[in-house]
Amino acid sequence: MPELTEEKVQLLQQYDQLLHTMSEGFDYIEENLDEEAPPEVDQVFTDLVQAMQQLHQGNQQLPAFIGDTEQLKYQIVDFQEIVELMSEWFEKPTNLDKKSLISGKVAPNFESWRLCMHQLLKPYIQH
Repeated sequence: MPELTEEKVQLLQQYDQLLHTMSEGFDYIEENLDEEAPPEVDQVFTDLVQAMQQLHQGNQQLPAFIGDTEQLKYQIVDFQEIVELMSEWFEKPTNLDKKSLISGKVAPNFESWRLCMHQLLKPYIQH
């Protein structure tokens, strides 16, 4: 296991915390997206897209921090698949279609990926 500076440990902790926050964002969308959804739903989705961009940037640094392992490579491929699923949001004509996408595909895949990433990062972020 590579020896990490305190700064790198903090970055990994922030990455892990962002995953948790995003999970809450998906929960919010699932609970509040209906035909008469509040405008906050669109804002939360926009925030999730921005968070995915931050994760993408973080993913580019992870191999240098924790090693370029097969497990990490698989996680990055899975991340790209979640990004592709999220992009389907813009193709969905109704809020119910969007909710079905989030509840049926995006959120479960993200949650599974988040838990795997947390396990991958755990040895580096524990004190």
